[in-house]
Amino acid sequence: MQNDENWDDPSIKDYTDMQKYAFVTQRALDNDYIGYCYRENSEIKIDSGWRFLYGDEDEDYLDNPVNTITQDLSVVVEWKPQVKDILTFRRGLDFEWNPEKEIFEQISDE
Repeated sequence: MQNDENWDDPSIKDYTDMQKYAFVTQRALDNDYIGYCYRENSEIKIDSGWRFLYGDEDEDYLDNPVNTITQDLSVVVEWKPQVKDILTFRRGLDFEWNPEKEIFEQISDE
């Protein structure tokens, strides 16, 4: 993982959303499945705020940095193209995968 101490430096160019990174749990990657995702605020310029999970990870799992990796958002979209449909939604929302409709559905309205 890269050292992020200078990622908020104003001299760093502006990144498009697809160049920004997202966090993905190892469990989601290992099972080739995103069951739950959300977008949160981030102080780091190249963090998209997107978090992609299998869906049953507990706090202990998520608190262990070894269980989460950073991926370019474009890589996540390439892996799971349906993600692209929710990328324009505002921060603070949660989504669940609906296997019957094959879409991510909003489950919160903060």
